[in-house]
Amino acid sequence: MKPVVLKAENLTKNFGSGHTAVRAVDAVNIEVNAGEIVLVMGPSGSGKTTFLSMLGGLLQPTEGVVSLDDIIISDLHESKLPPIRASKIGFIFQAFNLLDALTVEENILLPSTLTSSSKKESNERASWLIDSLGLSHRRKALPKTLSGGEKQRVAIARALINEPKLILADEPTGNLDSQSGLEVVMTLHDIARDTGVGVLIVTHDPRVEDVADRILWLEDGRLSKRNEEAHIWVQDPVCGMKVDKLTARYSSSYHNQKIDFCSERCKQRFDSQPNSYLAGVI
Repeated sequence: MKPVVLKAENLTKNFGSGHTAVRAVDAVNIEVNAGEIVLVMGPSGSGKTTFLSMLGGLLQPTEGVVSLDDIIISDLHESKLPPIRASKIGFIFQAFNLLDALTVEENILLPSTLTSSSKKESNERASWLIDSLGLSHRRKALPKTLSGGEKQRVAIARALINEPKLILADEPTGNLDSQSGLEVVMTLHDIARDTGVGVLIVTHDPRVEDVADRILWLEDGRLSKRNEEAHIWVQDPVCGMKVDKLTARYSSSYHNQKIDFCSERCKQRFDSQPNSYLAGVI
């Protein structure tokens, strides 16, 4: 079984007091495993951003415990949290949050200045991320010259520069067009599969459902599984992600057996080399 990278128990956040008190997050429990994508959906005002902020050590819970890579961060003083956030969590935001005066490469490298990594190691990893995310031709470009999809890929690379255990993404496709949003979703999918980082995404975007291992619903501060009984889960033989057999949009026939995939990308990989994945489907 894959290790648990994030665990929250009885997580609660109250704002205000007395008759004006609001319970934004109400006794939530959740675990995220290494290499897993967990999607949290819910209506506006349901507490998603508050929930994410507590998981990332940006907001102190009223009650409950948050454990990140076996460190109970909810018990730590604020002064102890920045180095933990810098080394163990990668944040991705809807608004990208790139610094306009820095190049693509400089934006990606910025979080590495908060850790003990050597400059040489950080530069090598930044170069690898830039190449892996298709940004080689934009290395020295400023954010104002980038498309929305390119900006989010820079933000993803920045989130990964310190090799975190967990990525927390707040509406990562919210400011993107359909094609760019799909590319970002598939990039997060590949990151979880290839690097083993745990990914938790809060979003309204149904496109993200295609790559999630689990989909949870947050409403009125409470978390629940969404229509779990309405799913028949099978495993994508290429990436290992769970796929709902009843609603799968991508499939191939192999030896008269229907094989379902989480995405067009995984289907194409299987179709090009089906024997490579034979053990996973037969």
